[in-house]
Amino acid sequence: MFSWGLALLLCVLMLLQPQGGRGCKKAEVINRDILEEEKEVVEMEVIQDYTNITVDIVNINDEVDLVEDASTTELVDEELLSTVDETEDDDDSQDAFADIEDEGEGVCGEREFPEKPRKKVLPSAVIIGTKKGGTRALLEFLNMHSQVRRSKHETHFYDKNFANGTAWYLEQMPEILEGQISLEKTPGYFHTPGVPQKIFSTKNDTKLILIVRNPVSRLISDYNQFRSNTLSRNMSYPPLEELVLKKSGDILSTYPPVQRSIYHLHMQKWLSIFPRQQIMVIDGDNFIQKPWAELEKVEKFLDLSLELAEDNFHFNATKGFFCGHQVITQPDSEWSCTRTKCLSKSKGREKPPVSLKLLNSLTEYFAPHNKIFFQQIEKYDFDWK
Repeated sequence: MFSWGLALLLCVLMLLQPQGGRGCKKAEVINRDILEEEKEVVEMEVIQDYTNITVDIVNINDEVDLVEDASTTELVDEELLSTVDETEDDDDSQDAFADIEDEGEGVCGEREFPEKPRKKVLPSAVIIGTKKGGTRALLEFLNMHSQVRRSKHETHFYDKNFANGTAWYLEQMPEILEGQISLEKTPGYFHTPGVPQKIFSTKNDTKLILIVRNPVSRLISDYNQFRSNTLSRNMSYPPLEELVLKKSGDILSTYPPVQRSIYHLHMQKWLSIFPRQQIMVIDGDNFIQKPWAELEKVEKFLDLSLELAEDNFHFNATKGFFCGHQVITQPDSEWSCTRTKCLSKSKGREKPPVSLKLLNSLTEYFAPHNKIFFQQIEKYDFDWK
């Protein structure tokens, strides 16, 4: 392809010849024309990427302005965006509940459990997202089930460590007993290109769990994670309005937390690889209010016995969310032990100030995108207002 570098070289050569200035001007015109053609090709590719949705949606895209021409709108200050990195995943493994074997001389740890054969296997199910959707709480509450063991750390196998191979991935899994399943969560999977194909090629019967919240709430939590981490280092951080809005006042669709909240753009890639019945979609907002109700759906999806009921949870008024009670028993024994599990203080951190005007703008922006997502998953009972 013709490039600016080649144009400059032609300019220099032509300057050494008679009428060099005229030739240089001609090269610049040719280069500008080619760049315009390339721009048109890129815009066509972007439009096709947004509109080629692989589920049965008829004429829905006519109602949504999915692509905005950046050349005709005034964007936010590029220098401001360059100082903010909201693309990296935060490691929340410190929020993992302690396992029995980690407690040493604790209430449950002082009981000696009989040795049984254990093994490591690839996970039967993976929580693929969403970021700031409640994946850690979902993972830890599921781990209270007697038939579930989870990997504490986010392995990032399919989005960052795939080159390490399946043997490496297997080592990240917990040891399990006969009749148990292993589980892992990496919320970056949902929005990372290529992950669905990698999971399918590695273990195509993997059950996929997606927990989603109101996209506006998820976006604010996403922003607040980076804001809180930055402020804790005695550094300043821009208000959300400065990052999520163009100077014209419109929503900046390329802002990473916005992109991660446009669920249908990511979901279409998963549905092009996996059948819908292999993906469980959890209502993250209802999970916050009634975790046992959503967990029962997951238990059925994973073919587990129904163990996690309302009496396994109590509301922590200080933290503002539910904590879990894990009841541990031994076969052929009356012995039991109950452990209380609460997420750390990083969960339920202080919320950032957000104006009502911005909330309304974001709600209006996401409404048509949500409609497409609901049609994709054939589920319409989310209360996202």
